[in-house]
Amino acid sequence: MPARKPPRRTSKPRGEAAPERAPAPPATPVEPVEAEAPAAPSGRTYVVSETSDGIRLDRFLADRRRDWSRRRLMEIVKAGHIYVDGRRAKPGATLRAGARVEVPPLTESLASVRVPDDAAAPGAHTEVTVLHRDDVLLVVSKPPGVPCHGGAGLGVRKTLLELLRTDVLAGFGLAHRIDQDTSGLVVLVRGAEARTTLSEAFAADGVIEKTYDALVEGVPEPPSGTVDVALAPPGHGGTGRVDRNGKPSRTDYAVVESFGIAARVRAVPFTGRTHQIRLHLAFLGTPLLVDPLYGHRAGWRLVDPKGGPAARLSRTPLHAASLTIPHPVTGVRMTFHAPLLADHRRALEVLRVVGAREARRGTGEGPAPGPGDPSGTP
Repeated sequence: MPARKPPRRTSKPRGEAAPERAPAPPATPVEPVEAEAPAAPSGRTYVVSETSDGIRLDRFLADRRRDWSRRRLMEIVKAGHIYVDGRRAKPGATLRAGARVEVPPLTESLASVRVPDDAAAPGAHTEVTVLHRDDVLLVVSKPPGVPCHGGAGLGVRKTLLELLRTDVLAGFGLAHRIDQDTSGLVVLVRGAEARTTLSEAFAADGVIEKTYDALVEGVPEPPSGTVDVALAPPGHGGTGRVDRNGKPSRTDYAVVESFGIAARVRAVPFTGRTHQIRLHLAFLGTPLLVDPLYGHRAGWRLVDPKGGPAARLSRTPLHAASLTIPHPVTGVRMTFHAPLLADHRRALEVLRVVGAREARRGTGEGPAPGPGDPSGTP
């Protein structure tokens, strides 16, 4: 029988010291870089390195965001969106090594949204109705009297972007605009590619389906049809005009309800010229009940024959009621609806009462729904 091999030793003999490990080479000193610290959900945080100690904030931002001009970056700083070590930064700030510079997602809309000095919990949607929200698409109903974004002559008036400040800071920006006194649907998009896709769709003719609800002076004749006249863009004074050398412009319209002294009209623009619907309705001889630029009055009041509150309009009664768009990521077509606002609804209620009385005095018939109204309700 062959001899057994001795078992392999798995431990050192007692008293025998284990060999020393070679010491690890000394770590090469690493200077802090202007690296990104762990990103906050709302944006990006940079840490200032030793070599950048004493750098001005504008240069620091310009070196890291070369896709943005220094002027635009400073507008965002002045608007109060850049923070250094948790405090709102000033445009001429000097940065020290180790400082943390917090930068929100940069969008073209951001500089239009000023951070109030006393803002503790920004962005409450107290005046804006959110109708749809997903990762890239935000659809809201804008109240009248609120401009979409800042501009000359607005003073301290709040803009839609300021009312949606939290969403703008999260990266949402306007895909299109409607007039200040027009109420209804407005679309915002998050992400440069998605925003470009949808903005191009709005700029193209016939891609986006839009329907507006309008109250006009008198009743259009014929009660339905197409206005296909070229328009010149607003010049000095902000007033556009019909001009055969202008841009092609087309609006389909239909009377939804007729009240004799006024009418409810559905307008469907196929092009997107400034003030297009207002100009085309005025071209028909039936401007909006209130339109200081293209109509006959800057305000309107109608007494309720039943003794209720009078109807009052102090803005253009034009409402972006429905919108069909392709989703900027999936391409699936989506339709949104915005209910009429209180002043528009009240005007309709009183007009129906007045219209019915006038009809009884004349032919004995009440006001019938027009050819564009499937239901006869607002």
